[in-house]
Amino acid sequence: MSRQNVEIVRRAYQGVNDRLEPPRELFEAGYECDVTQVAPDIGVARGFDDVLDALRPYWETFDDFHVEIEELIHADERRVLTAVRDGGRMRGSDADVLNRFFHVWTSGEGKVIRLSIDTDRNRALEAAGLRD
Repeated sequence: MSRQNVEIVRRAYQGVNDRLEPPRELFEAGYECDVTQVAPDIGVARGFDDVLDALRPYWETFDDFHVEIEELIHADERRVLTAVRDGGRMRGSDADVLNRFFHVWTSGEGKVIRLSIDTDRNRALEAAGLRD
């Protein structure tokens, strides 16, 4: 199961890089995305379309948005933690912007059921069950 979860995470990022949309089939219908730490005005979005609607405006602030995995940690049979750099050239400018985030992916029965995004490594490690 753990190898499958890692592959799901990699495919999700590839979809975002290729077309600003991860493959829908990787996600449970009611999956949730918790962006409370990075976008408190959004908080938690539920369902593939609502999550996409919440994240897409951020992705579209860049002419060439991309996300790169810097570190991938298999936390347990259900959770994968990634440290990523994302960003690109800001739309309408020559400024390149890169941000660092920590994503905790939770899977169940071969699909993503939850994604949490944080800027703090320790909080992400705790969310992944890797800290007491």
